[in-house]
Amino acid sequence: MTVLHDIEWEACLLEPTRDPALERFVRQEMGGVPPIVPYFEVCPWVVRSLMAINQYRVRLVHVSFALADLIGLVVSQENSCRFCYATQRVLLRAQGLPERRIRQLEDDFVAAQLDPGERAALEFARRISRCSPRPSGADRATLRHAGWSEEAVKELAFVATAHVYFNLVATIPALPVQRLERLSGNWLLGVFAPLIGRRIRAHQVRGDRQPLPPELRSGPYAGLVQSLDGLPAALALRRVLDEAWQSPQLPARAKALVFAVVARGVGCPRSEAEAKRLLEALAMNSAEIEEALAHLGSGSLDALEAMVVPFARETVRYRPVQVQRRARQLSGALGPAQLVELIGVSALANAVSRLCLAVESP
Repeated sequence: MTVLHDIEWEACLLEPTRDPALERFVRQEMGGVPPIVPYFEVCPWVVRSLMAINQYRVRLVHVSFALADLIGLVVSQENSCRFCYATQRVLLRAQGLPERRIRQLEDDFVAAQLDPGERAALEFARRISRCSPRPSGADRATLRHAGWSEEAVKELAFVATAHVYFNLVATIPALPVQRLERLSGNWLLGVFAPLIGRRIRAHQVRGDRQPLPPELRSGPYAGLVQSLDGLPAALALRRVLDEAWQSPQLPARAKALVFAVVARGVGCPRSEAEAKRLLEALAMNSAEIEEALAHLGSGSLDALEAMVVPFARETVRYRPVQVQRRARQLSGALGPAQLVELIGVSALANAVSRLCLAVESP
């Protein structure tokens, strides 16, 4: 039984669908189709995002894969995401990490005998996840003192916020957890760890520094993406943001409102300013924007916007069952593709606002 086993979790909100062309793409990229993919196939960019910012696909330069897996465990525990937490436990045990060691990490970083750099990195990931207090320049200074370069700190922040994204994408629709949780505690994982671990490590390919090409230096949140310039993560984030914004399931103004509401809730002025810029470009004036953010409603909002604005605020800090029930209420008014897109956009807004704080806050 895992430490999150007693967290209340609703029945899954989404029905699996099949998109053969999308599944062929996933199979070519991943060597197989993960069982969660059919739940999101009605909105293809969400499926592609799960691969694009995955730590095994993004070609990490500074952060080790072992530490990235521990960051996933810590962030998922902090966010009470039973699905992602069980997934990370399975990955760690399948790579040979003993159950005793995992429990030490769950309970106390000091008892787990981490080196100072690892301990500082995991504390930074936890700060990003909680955002209370918010990550700041002082946290980055602590990491540099522990031996991390400025660029490495940015990559750490990217890995942590990617897991925030995964957590929300899994938690809001209450992806099924029972099978994963049983597997995460199965003693056979330890027996087959040498074999499974080799297969996992075959997908862990390191990256090299690479500049963003000129054509990818614009678009929503261009400043944030450019702050990661030199890391493969910048290219991955740019592509996910562009696909999310270009997807037709929700209007652009509804998406920008989600980003603005989440930025206000997280407390990230830079993310909020960018979302407001996008809204003003979509013919919403500053008074209307402020009314919507201050009151989570406005006479200037259409029916769809009036639904998504208060929902977006609930995704910032939540108990899983509360946000799951709220999503279920919305499901009666939204089509399946709209609902999946709202889940993806809300998750992306939370990841982006936290990343802005982690790499740009004074």
